[in-house]
Parts: sequence; C-alpha cells; structure tokens
Amino acid sequence: MLLAGKNVLVTGGTSGIGREIAVRFALEGASVIISGRNEERGMDVVREIEGQGGNAIFVRADLRKYDDIMKLIDNVMKNVSKLDVLVNNAGVLHLNYIEDLTLDQWNECLMVNLTAPFLLIKGLIPLLKGGGVIINISSTAGLSGYPTGAAYCSSKAALIMLTKVAALELAKYGIRVIAIAPGVVDTPLIYQGIPGDKVDEYREVIKERVPLKTIGKPIDIAELVLFLSSNRARYITGSVFVIDGGLTAGRKESGISFK
Repeated sequence: MLLAGKNVLVTGGTSGIGREIAVRFALEGASVIISGRNEERGMDVVREIEGQGGNAIFVRADLRKYDDIMKLIDNVMKNVSKLDVLVNNAGVLHLNYIEDLTLDQWNECLMVNLTAPFLLIKGLIPLLKGGGVIINISSTAGLSGYPTGAAYCSSKAALIMLTKVAALELAKYGIRVIAIAPGVVDTPLIYQGIPGDKVDEYREVIKERVPLKTIGKPIDIAELVLFLSSNRARYITGSVFVIDGGLTAGRKESGISFK
C-alpha cells in the first residue's frame, strides 16, 4: 500500500474528484479526513470507505466561511498529530461575463478556490513538517482563459502561483507542494447550467474538442494525486501537472492547407 499509516485531509471530498481521491487514498491504507458542506453525502463516503475496510471521518466545513475553515483546522489538529497529505480540492464555479459578474460571485470563487487553500496551508504547516505533501487541484482554466471565466480562471491561476511560492517557502520543512490542472472531467460541475435534455449533446461536443476524444473521469485525477502524494514522487515539488486528454497541447489543425 502506497499510503499505509498516513493521515490525509481531502476538502470537497463528498462528490466528484474529491470523493474519488478520498476512496482511493483509503484503499491505499491512509486514514482520511473528508470535509464538505453536505453531511449526508459526506457520511455516505465514510460508509463506502469503511465498507471496504478503510478508515475515514467526515468534518462538515463550508469553505466560503472563514470561521468554518478555522474550525476545520482545529478539528484536524485534534484528530491527528501529523498530517501527511493535504488535498485542496474543494472548488466553486461561477461563469458570467465581467460586465454581469457580481462581486459576490467573484468573492465566492476567490474564497473557496484560493483563500481557503491558503488558510489551510498556513494553518496546517505544523502538522505537515517533515515530509508532508500539499496537492492543490487547480484547472486548465488557470492556464488558459475563456469568456465568462473571469472569476474562476483568475482563482485557479492564482492557486497555481500560490503552489509555486509555497513550494519554495516550505521546502525547508521537507514539505512538497504540487498543483494539478485537470481539463474536462465528468463531474456535475461541468454540466452546471446545461439543461437536462442537452447533457448528452453537450458531452459529445466536449469529446470532439479533446484530442483523445474522451472526457476524463475522477479516477484519472485520483491516480495522479495518489502517485504525487507517495514517496515515488519524492523529488517533485513546485510543479503543475496538466491532465486533460491533450486539450491544452495546442491546436489540432495548423490552419494551413497543403495540396
């Protein structure tokens, strides 16, 4: 087992990528602390993990709220004396053109996607010293912008820079810090705002845009997170790993016609 005896915190661990990461970590021997807003879904993940012989607890935390973030940090400190892996996975998506984007939407994206990871990193450094790993789940939206993505793209781009700075600062403590930038992954988030009867059509359109002609699955991201969290990746820090089926590799066509 890659993470036998390790303690892990996964934010946003009640669904999608976060849930898959939590379950995968538990199968590799880690004791997992799962945080999220929905207690029912959180306990469902705990039961799934325990049903497979793993160990997990759920801590309710709304990362839009400063007090909840501080309580989560306190809770982790009470439950473990050492934290081996912190996965900042929780995220929120607001899509709106700049002229229509509200300050509340902007602030919520930055709070959950950037400020919460910053506060968790800052608050949990004492538990991570001596070999801890921090994995920040960014996005290809943090590498390449698009219309309506001002808040989301900005927050994810800033998370990548926070990763790099933290990697430089925390290396003296033996803490590795890494960012992962997923492309399109089949979770409820990518269908936000899409009418139910249009989901299948939307999925096919997305597939056509991806060079590998497929949409990523949460397990694809979880497997990468697992590797980067293990000692097999002991020499990796400050890096950004893109996992997007080739979506951001470049244009599929040159635009030049050859006869």
